[in-house]
Amino acid sequence: MNSSNTSYPQVAYDFVKNQIVNLRYKPGEYITDTQIAGQLSISRTPVREAFLRLEKEGLLVYELRRGWKVYSLTLKDIHEIFDIKLAVEGMIARKAAECPDDALRLELKSILDTMETAVEADDPDRWLQADIRLHETLYQMAGNERANRIISNLNDQWHRIRVGFVALHGRTRRSTSEHRSFIESILAGNGEEAEQKMRTHLSLLREELVRLLVAVVLPFADDGI
Repeated sequence: MNSSNTSYPQVAYDFVKNQIVNLRYKPGEYITDTQIAGQLSISRTPVREAFLRLEKEGLLVYELRRGWKVYSLTLKDIHEIFDIKLAVEGMIARKAAECPDDALRLELKSILDTMETAVEADDPDRWLQADIRLHETLYQMAGNERANRIISNLNDQWHRIRVGFVALHGRTRRSTSEHRSFIESILAGNGEEAEQKMRTHLSLLREELVRLLVAVVLPFADDGI
């Protein structure tokens, strides 16, 4: 393995995190440091460091006498994640409306156009990548990198659900309309309205997500989601 630019703990962290968020390691699945060390041709020590980091980020959990397990989300977890997103991302939308940077404002409009193009092309992967870029731009406009790190971690925790949810018929179109609404308020410099519209968008997203999980996913998810 080429580790000239990356430490072994970081290599192990990136690998395991990617496996989890992309559902190659399933919720409830047990993994071992020996297993990962063998796959990456490194010692177990940096893998353990990576496991501890992923535990702090809510992606792994350690069970006594059983070992490390991919964390399974509950409905309570989803509500807690969205409670924080509502507060933080609402604030970010308000602060972004105060941004005077014309280049970032143009970038925001351009990304929204990309999202709308992805909707018409029925391309959920492209839409999701544009959505990620759009929110990163909002954090730049708000000038709050710490908030960005907090929300990025929360999004990693429900990413495996988010990917399938985005692909649902009609969801990207509805979400894009909601995005356009709060972005128009941001570009108009109306921070209070932008915050309220962002919170409305996230509330609608949570409601639809919870309905889907309760009706379709959780009854068949023996090991959680």
